[in-house]
Amino acid sequence: MQDPTSLFTLAPAGQDLIASGIGDASPVRGLGMLAVFNGHLDAGHLAGQVRETLLETLEHRLLATFDADQLLDYRARRPVISFDGERFHDYQQPSLELHLVSDLLGRPFLLLSGPEPDFQWERFVSSVMFLVEQLDVKLVALVDAVPMPVPHTRPLGVTAHGNREDLVRGLSTWSPQARMVSGVAQLLELRLDEQRRGATGYTLHVPHYVADASYPQAAVAALEYVGAAMELMLPTDELRERGREVDRELDRQTQGSGEITAMVEGLERNFDQHASTASRSLLVRPGEEIPDAEELGAAVEDYLSSQPRHALEPGESTASESGQDQLDDGAAPDGPASPGPGLT
Repeated sequence: MQDPTSLFTLAPAGQDLIASGIGDASPVRGLGMLAVFNGHLDAGHLAGQVRETLLETLEHRLLATFDADQLLDYRARRPVISFDGERFHDYQQPSLELHLVSDLLGRPFLLLSGPEPDFQWERFVSSVMFLVEQLDVKLVALVDAVPMPVPHTRPLGVTAHGNREDLVRGLSTWSPQARMVSGVAQLLELRLDEQRRGATGYTLHVPHYVADASYPQAAVAALEYVGAAMELMLPTDELRERGREVDRELDRQTQGSGEITAMVEGLERNFDQHASTASRSLLVRPGEEIPDAEELGAAVEDYLSSQPRHALEPGESTASESGQDQLDDGAAPDGPASPGPGLT
């Protein structure tokens, strides 16, 4: 295998962090990492929505860029370019990148996102493992989505997996035992487990009839699970609003077609017959009740006040102050209150 570390290029910020990450005193050691890839198991365009929401809403810095020319098959997934009638311009080069991001309360985490590699999986995963070890990543959370014969009128299901039992136990609404086609996310989770690095994953169940379109509800659910698992406050407001628009359009199309209505009703009957009555939230311990918004906001404030604060830049306070204002207004951080968020 070629040197895995030559597969990525560190940005200036990444060079500083990797160099300082070797010492135990580095403030960036022990962060969590969210990994999400376009391509395999990306029903509802989950990966692109998660990446876009986080990078357009939250403060972030580029740490590393992976060599797309070595990893991607451009003929299978051709990049987009614009043509103005005379000349070509605005070539959209694919980018697989690692960012340092601050959540709405200013707490940092790592985001690995972009298209799933077509080639050199083992080398790519080895390069990610190198970064995980250098930065002593405490937990890698992976999210993806699969098309399932489920109705959009019921809560979104999930299959939880990984070696952190506290973050997966009791969450899955469907846990099959099967041989399956792998993706690079599954290989990464396997290698993390082999190296005894914390790994948790959440595979959302997207209605099969909307799997080829953007389904914001899946992205909301993914951010809720990750936010709870990594103790982060992640933005979902715009996604929720877009999800409500999708629901209205689905309802309109359903009401306008007897055939579609019959299909959805059949899926509802099957869902209700097999749905599990057990549910667990990552926000509460077994036997406890889910707190209301005021109690949850107070608990978050107490927790954060007891923890050392990481920041993207010394003295930054904008994101943290914004999050504190939300808590003062009674808003609660996002997190799943059931195995999946309701769609209605």
